Amino acid sequence: MTSDLFVSFLDLMNETLAAAIVIVAASLLLYTITRNAHDRVARASAMVLFAVTTAYVCDVLTGLRPTDEAVLRLLRAQWLGIALAPAALVHLSDALLDTTGLPSRGRRSRTLRLMYLIGTAFVIAAMFSDILVGPIESAGRPALRAMPLMAVFAAYTVVASGFALINVERARRRCLTRSTRRRMGYLEIALLTPIVGVFPFSAFFAPGGEFTTGALVLVIIANIFVVLMLLFLAYPLSFFGSRIPTAPSKPTCCAWCCAAQPPAC
Repeated sequence: MTSDLFVSFLDLMNETLAAAIVIVAASLLLYTITRNAHDRVARASAMVLFAVTTAYVCDVLTGLRPTDEAVLRLLRAQWLGIALAPAALVHLSDALLDTTGLPSRGRRSRTLRLMYLIGTAFVIAAMFSDILVGPIESAGRPALRAMPLMAVFAAYTVVASGFALINVERARRRCLTRSTRRRMGYLEIALLTPIVGVFPFSAFFAPGGEFTTGALVLVIIANIFVVLMLLFLAYPLSFFGSRIPTAPSKPTCCAWCCAAQPPAC
C-alpha cells in the first residue's frame, strides 16, 4: 500500500514537472517569435521550442486520463515534436554558425532541408503506421513500443546531435569577443537538452517498466534537468540576433519567463 502511494506521488510529480516544462517552453516560444521574429536564430530557436512544447503538451494531456483511444492518438501526435526536434536542433546550430560570419554555401542548407524531410517522414510513420512505434497495453494503460524503424530514428537522432554540437563548437571558436564566446559555450553545454527531454526512452522499456519506482525517479530527475536547462538556454539565446542592448535584454527575458506574458512597455 505504501509503495503504491509512493508511486502515485511520483507519477503526480512527473505530471506536474511536465506541465512546468510546457509553461516554460511555451513562454520562451512566445517571447522568441514576438520579439525577434526577423532573426534566423530566433526562428530556429522557435522550432526547437515548438518541438519541446508539442511533445510535452501531449504528455500532459495523457495524464488527464482520457479514453484509451484518445491516449494512443495523443502518443502518436507527440511524435510531431519528437521527430522534428533533431532537425530543429541542427537548424539552430546552423543559424548560430551563420551569425559568426560563416553562412551556408548551399551544402548545409540542403542537408537541413533533407533532415526536415526525414523528420516529417518519421512523423508520418509514427502517426499513421506501426513501423516506428506500435500500440501495446502497459500496466493497464495504452502505450507505444519501439518497432524496427525505431533503431533508424535513434541513429538519426545521434547523428543530428553530433552535427549540432560540431556546428556550435565551430561557432564558439569563431566568436571574436570573450563575452560572446562565453555565451556560445553556455549554448554548447545545454544544447542537447531538448533532445534528451523529448526522446522516447520509454518505448524501449518492457511493458509496465515506465511505471516502476526507479523509472519514475529517473524521469523526474530528467524533467527537472530539462526545466533548468531550458531557462539556462534562454539566457544566451536572448542575445544572438536581438536588437535589444545586452543590459536590458536579460531582465526582459527573465520577466517573460516568470510571468508567462509580455512585459509592459
